[in-house]
Amino acid sequence: MRMRLLVACIVCVLLALSFPGIVSKLEDNFTKCSDFFFQGESPVIPGILENSEPQNNDYRVVCQKYRNKIRYATLYDTKKKIPVFSAYKYTGTKVFVKQESLRTRMIELELEPKDAEMRVPFENQARNKDYWIKNTYKYFPGTLFSMSHTADEETAESILTLTNSVPQTNGFRDGIWNLVDQTTKESMENDCIDNNHNLVAYVMTGAVPGNTMLNQRVNVPSYMWTAFCCYNSATTSWVSKAYYTENKRKNVTKIKLKSLMDLQEFLTTKLGKKVELFKNNCSLDDSKFRRWILPNRRLKKYIMRASERHGEVHYLS
Repeated sequence: MRMRLLVACIVCVLLALSFPGIVSKLEDNFTKCSDFFFQGESPVIPGILENSEPQNNDYRVVCQKYRNKIRYATLYDTKKKIPVFSAYKYTGTKVFVKQESLRTRMIELELEPKDAEMRVPFENQARNKDYWIKNTYKYFPGTLFSMSHTADEETAESILTLTNSVPQTNGFRDGIWNLVDQTTKESMENDCIDNNHNLVAYVMTGAVPGNTMLNQRVNVPSYMWTAFCCYNSATTSWVSKAYYTENKRKNVTKIKLKSLMDLQEFLTTKLGKKVELFKNNCSLDDSKFRRWILPNRRLKKYIMRASERHGEVHYLS
């Protein structure tokens, strides 16, 4: 028995040394990383996620922590070995140099069993070699939280994990999905400036499982989807836009974003039950909206009156 435990421990150490790992935090619900969701509430996906809690043991909540900071949130499917979605805030990007490696992704160490018994390695998640053995580069791990949407180099590093990746067909990532990334980015930068002149948008990107398995282990999504929700101070309204497309290469040079309702209806059709990605479909009821917006207006009036008393008038947008 001691020899078996010793061998098991040695195997665990070798695995930890052989594969780059990300030290995230597995949670029972999204409470610890609720900041990445509109009004702090995660999506409603009947049978999968309700009241911020996974509905069965196949799904795990991952608060993606990297270098002592939670960077984004993921709902991970341990059976299909792909994320259901990743959620994050888009706050703009800065100039930094970071190349996305196609060959290496970090694994989530906490997804593996903690006991010392001999187990099949990576029984709960994908591994790097799933993408390269007998694959002939037909698929590669495309990230849900896109590098082009990251605000700094450390966040860019944090997204390179297999819990944030799904198999994408050759040409898809650099083709139509790159256009989706850029188009949503431009739209958020135009439409998501709040009353404090900050760029803030709540973003979710996910995958619809398909019928193909990569190396008989990792599900290849049939569709990819993305959506964002934000407040537009110029129009004093909440804005949401979305997009979904098949996980295959398409020769397109321009895309047109869809409505949030279009995407939710599509996901409802695919999953068989009504899906709500953002609370109240990315809106606040009147009472909450007034409580949220009036303090800013009162502050503006106070500043203007104070400025007038000192002989200056500043018209704040």
